[in-house]
Amino acid sequence: MRSLLIGAGGHGGDTLLPAACSAGLPLSALVDLDIERAKQLATQWMIPQVYASAGEVDTTVFDTALIALPVTQQAVHAAWAFNAGLHTFVEKPPSPDPEGLRSLVALAGEAGVTCCVGMNFRWAEGVRQLLGALESGLYGTASCVRVEHIAGKPVTRFGPELSMEASLFAAQGIHAIDLAQMILPGLSRTTGQMISVERGRLCSMVSSDPRAGTRMEVQFGSCAAGFYHSVHVTTSRGDLLHLRDLSELQLRPSGSDPHVAEYPGARVLWRRSPTSNGYAHAGYSHELAAFRDLLRGGTAPRRLARLDDLLPVYEAFDALLTAEGLSWTT
Repeated sequence: MRSLLIGAGGHGGDTLLPAACSAGLPLSALVDLDIERAKQLATQWMIPQVYASAGEVDTTVFDTALIALPVTQQAVHAAWAFNAGLHTFVEKPPSPDPEGLRSLVALAGEAGVTCCVGMNFRWAEGVRQLLGALESGLYGTASCVRVEHIAGKPVTRFGPELSMEASLFAAQGIHAIDLAQMILPGLSRTTGQMISVERGRLCSMVSSDPRAGTRMEVQFGSCAAGFYHSVHVTTSRGDLLHLRDLSELQLRPSGSDPHVAEYPGARVLWRRSPTSNGYAHAGYSHELAAFRDLLRGGTAPRRLARLDDLLPVYEAFDALLTAEGLSWTT
């Protein structure tokens, strides 16, 4: 399998490139306008070919494209890869708006290529522990999910045509909404609002299914001094699972279990090891390894995000923007 990486900037060159190599997905070429940086990385990682633009690439000798570019350039290069018949892994967000995503979904189908999206929070070590607890059957199924994903950026727009709200979605919101929907899929009736803050943006969203008695709450923003992440899952048994900053998973047990009466307090189910870091902890290498296995004929895990998996994510935020009288563009 011969793969090329389009985009050797901060995320592509410093994160996706080494993560791909550690996942057993070696690269045969780099594509970046900063040709000197690309050459330096190619020498460092023993990558034989370097191109300044996708137009220089002989696509007949490649099988796969990995794309990590600024928000406004992703969709164009993904479409180029599809038209070239390349299976594609594109970092989030694949498109700056829902219309562009729908076009990519249709184009990938017409081209007969596989396209997966880099949603590393699905694969982060703490999230894997949380999903493992839910899948164990010990605590029931998820009834209420609350995800908080608040960072210190963006505080400026990602491009002259993107609104500040769309920039927030591209950086933070897409991860928060997607993670909540993955844990508790199928909800509709999305409502929400932009919250007034002095710095950056803050968004709060709710989706529910009154008949099933399930609910999803998401809060994401760019108003914090650093990065704060929290996932609360209340189960059908009444247990509360809390993943704090992707580093510790706590259980607050249901009162229906008589054996917890002597100690009803929180239990720590998992805590991040001091030696656990890098691409495996953040999820990058795991999702790239799953993408590699899929292309080799393996079964795709549910966590591996396809393009169409993100349609409800975009649609949920689009409903909020419409209700608030806001737009994806300026």
